[in-house]
Amino acid sequence: MKRLGLGLAAVAVLAGCRGIGSKDYGALELERNFADSDRQVRETRTLSSLVQLEASLSDYVKDERRIPDRLEQLIPKYLSGIPSVDIAVRGHRETAAVQYYPADLLVDGLIDGTRLRDTGKWGYAHNERQVVIFVDCTHPSSRGKPWYQEKAGQ
Repeated sequence: MKRLGLGLAAVAVLAGCRGIGSKDYGALELERNFADSDRQVRETRTLSSLVQLEASLSDYVKDERRIPDRLEQLIPKYLSGIPSVDIAVRGHRETAAVQYYPADLLVDGLIDGTRLRDTGKWGYAHNERQVVIFVDCTHPSSRGKPWYQEKAGQ
């Protein structure tokens, strides 16, 4: 008789019925879809902010003929304020803070990810030839790349 009860419970679940104390599978899927949509919105907003930062930085370098030491130097002429990073990664909160790195973080034009602090802030590094703004996070985005390798507009 016990075996029959388990079989009926399985049939009820497959038929879309809920048992006492169980969560509706449709509700679980709805929650998952909402979480995925929320993550996509937050990631898209962060990548859009990265585009804005890069454009403002490019304008600054073109006009001032030098690379700024700090992103705050873009304010207010090139940028009204530092936009937020909000990447929906556990352990990282929405922030407009910037993590500054030394020039030797850039190796052959690329960020040395092994040296990142994984703060979830904007990352900023430059040398005499290049400047890089990135998300200081080693976790993957929804596209599977580590955040610090994500590029605006891709």
